[in-house]
Amino acid sequence: MTSPRSRLRVLLALTAACAMASACTSLATPAGAQSADDTRALTNLAHCYVEGVDAIGAGKVNAGAAIWKQCFSDDVAFSMSFGPSYSVDCPSDKCPLPATMPGLAKRVAMARGTYERAGYVATSHHVTTLGIDQSSADSARIKGHLQAWHFRKDGTAVLGLGTWEVQARKTGDGWRIVDEKLESPLRAVIPKAE
Repeated sequence: MTSPRSRLRVLLALTAACAMASACTSLATPAGAQSADDTRALTNLAHCYVEGVDAIGAGKVNAGAAIWKQCFSDDVAFSMSFGPSYSVDCPSDKCPLPATMPGLAKRVAMARGTYERAGYVATSHHVTTLGIDQSSADSARIKGHLQAWHFRKDGTAVLGLGTWEVQARKTGDGWRIVDEKLESPLRAVIPKAE
C-alpha cells in the first residue's frame, strides 16, 4: 500500500508528463478518490437545486420541474423539517401527497404548495460550504449550509437558515439526487424596508 504522499508524487509526475507531451486526455484516479469531473458534477447538483427551487418560487413551476429533472432522480425520496412546527417525509405513510405520485413530482408539488400557502412571490436560495464525500464511483453524499430568502407581495422577507444534505447516485444520465434532507429550524421575518 502506498502512502498518500507517494500517490500525490505519482499523480504530479503523470500530470507534468502529460502536459509536456500533450498526449494524455485523462489521468486515472486512485481508488476512492473523486475525479475532477465528478467533483464538478456533484457541485453542480447544488446549483441545479437552487435554480429549480427559485424558478418554482417565482411561479415558473414547469421550468423549475424541468431544471430539477436534470439533477433529481424520478423516484427521489425527501424529508423536510422547519423546526418543531412542520416536517414531512416522502415517501412514507405520513406524506401528504398521493403514494402513486412519482418522487420528483411530489418534490415539485411540495415546493409549489409551500410557496402558494405562504404567499411567496419570489425566492432566493443559496447552498454554501459544500462538503462532498464520494464513497464509491457511483455514490456520494453532499452537505451544505442553506440560506433561503422568501419574499411576499407586501415586501416582507422570510429568511430560513439550515442545512441541505443529499445522497447522489451516478446513472447513465449523470449524477442524480436520490435522497434529500432539508432542515431549516431558524426563521426570521424581515419587514419591508421603508
